[in-house]
Amino acid sequence: MAFKQGFVTEAPRTKADTSYYHKQQRQPFKGTKINKMKKSILILTAITTLFLGACKKDKDNKPGGGDTYQPFTKNSVWKYRNTIKVLGNTITDTTTNTMTDTVKTFNGKKFYVVTSADNSDTSSTYIGLNNNVYSTYIEAGDEGVLEIAYLNDTKAVGESWETTATMEIEGEEVEAKIKTTIVEKGISKTILDKAYNNVIHTKVELQVKLGENFQTLSTSEYFVAKNVGIIGNYVKQGGVEVSKSELFNYTIK
Repeated sequence: MAFKQGFVTEAPRTKADTSYYHKQQRQPFKGTKINKMKKSILILTAITTLFLGACKKDKDNKPGGGDTYQPFTKNSVWKYRNTIKVLGNTITDTTTNTMTDTVKTFNGKKFYVVTSADNSDTSSTYIGLNNNVYSTYIEAGDEGVLEIAYLNDTKAVGESWETTATMEIEGEEVEAKIKTTIVEKGISKTILDKAYNNVIHTKVELQVKLGENFQTLSTSEYFVAKNVGIIGNYVKQGGVEVSKSELFNYTIK
């Protein structure tokens, strides 16, 4: 699995610049190998926030019916309020995600298509449930893809699992892995003044191998409510929050 991303050296200073900024996010960048990787991860976390989707628990990977940690029924809608911090600037946006019944297969796994519309663009992301693992498959045009496993509701608190990937940055491959940990289960969580019950809290760490050791470049905290879906996603780099996405409205069909 390869992933290449560019980075804009100047973030928008005004609200009017936001649309232009999003369109320019994939421009080439210059710098050291480490800086390139860290900048790539920042753009990845931004994409994750803006294209935050939904999926459900179903042994046969079919939408609809039964208890779920995110309904997979056609025309269900989730609306998120997004905040991204880049180079001292703060970008705010909203994303409306609509579940479709279109299925695609990537690397032998089934994913459903979610249409994501923000203030400037409409695109698709892919949501899968394979072997009890909920994951998003992010596709960034010709620049690569990355699968992010964010939940396995059969795991106990404290349990972790890893998936491997290869990040390709300007032609150079770097070994990477995604480590997902169950932090809390069955908790209550308030997001934008709304309380949710039966929530699972997970932590997703994106790590790359530097020398002989892996280094965590970004950490993403997911809060997923039963029969609702992802209600909050908070991304940090170096202990500093760089983006968040919070549910403010939803309709489950």
